[in-house]
Amino acid sequence: MMSHKYLEVFVDGLSNYFAHLDVTKSVRSGMQQKSFQIGTPYLLDRSDALGLDYTGRISISGTNSGQVSFSASSTLLKMILIGYGVTSLSEEKHKDIVGEVANTIAGNARRVLGSAFNISAPTVVKGAIKSEDVDLKELCYVLPVRWKNNPAQLIINLDVHEEHLH
Repeated sequence: MMSHKYLEVFVDGLSNYFAHLDVTKSVRSGMQQKSFQIGTPYLLDRSDALGLDYTGRISISGTNSGQVSFSASSTLLKMILIGYGVTSLSEEKHKDIVGEVANTIAGNARRVLGSAFNISAPTVVKGAIKSEDVDLKELCYVLPVRWKNNPAQLIINLDVHEEHLH
């Protein structure tokens, strides 16, 4: 079972990602605002809806195995792209950025969890994630978040070995 400390590694990665976006925006505008909110995490049940408009999924292998995913609304992804100065807001750009956010979160976790935490290139799913595509032999945690009042989900489904947490 994944401990609170282990989950914090991923939550911190996500929080830092959005804090960076907020700082970049506040430097440009001269306004300071905290626009990232973390909801109450819950364990996935087969009956739960999972995933929003786009989901970037990273497969994990090595000492731990499973998946880490970031799912977001189209509006949230559009706001990230605009924040980076991207003017082409195509479906391909939405897929690229959701995969990049997932990859950044997993990559940051790898720095904490060590080189035995192997991450794949992201795969992207458009639309809801089918519950049968989630391996529930391990607990799957879903963390609802909001950025600038737009929804996202951090989905962590890992078989973990806590002794590797540095």
